Amino acid sequence: MTTARRMAGSIAVAAALIAGSTVLATAPAAAKGEAAAAPVGTADWDGQLYLYYSGSSNSSYRTYWNWINDFGPDTFTAAGEGQGQKVKNNVYRAWNNDERYRARIFYNEWQNSGTPNAPYDDFWPGEARALNSGVQNNNASLAWYRA
Repeated sequence: MTTARRMAGSIAVAAALIAGSTVLATAPAAAKGEAAAAPVGTADWDGQLYLYYSGSSNSSYRTYWNWINDFGPDTFTAAGEGQGQKVKNNVYRAWNNDERYRARIFYNEWQNSGTPNAPYDDFWPGEARALNSGVQNNNASLAWYRA
């Protein structure tokens, strides 16, 4: 193979990798290989954290824009799998659609007050994925911090 053909092949591979990583960086991540598209009708940045009941593309969700000391009274409101179920201890995945703040989901109420070593999971602006094993389906409160 000539040097020119190798160079052209390398450039094509690099371009494909860059294009693929751009798509992955801008699209919400899928949980367990399933589609995790943004809810229909949302703005590019709407300042909300979307908490999903499951990894299914048909999962119900609930949105938050402020600190929550206890998810206890809240339920998943969007149509889909898990609608009407309690948010507390039932969140499988999340999507942070706030461009300036990271969302932190805590294991305990009141942002782990009194138990600073309890698990939590941070979601940076634009990040969408399953929660880590420490808080997946074991979530109780939410805080926001400047990214």
